Amino acid sequence: MSGRALRPGPRSAFSMLLSAAGFALWALHFTLVYAINAFACERGYEGARLLGLPWVPAMIGLATLVVAVPLLLILRGTTRGLAGPVTEGGEAEPRFTSWFAAAAAGYSLLAVLFQAAPSLVLPACGVGY
Repeated sequence: MSGRALRPGPRSAFSMLLSAAGFALWALHFTLVYAINAFACERGYEGARLLGLPWVPAMIGLATLVVAVPLLLILRGTTRGLAGPVTEGGEAEPRFTSWFAAAAAGYSLLAVLFQAAPSLVLPACGVGY
């Protein structure tokens, strides 16, 4: 009996980390959105401009791009793993972890986009209310 069949390999550990990475990137984006808005409101940057664009939406757009690219890469990489064999060493778990990582990245990407959307339509700090 080989020792490889008894312990999970590095691939399954990496798949588990990818599952957590989607949620961690979502949490990072959530923190960045609120930190940018809090900074703008505290320092009076709600009306400032960055390269001709309003500062808050530009920064939130940049933060969204920085978070969305790794989420798309995770989603792309994990969906490729779904097309592979159903079992690995007689166990179906590697396919489930790939599926879960893809689902977590996909839902996290949707959540990131929904978090960024209000910054495009609502003024920062309630300016004008």
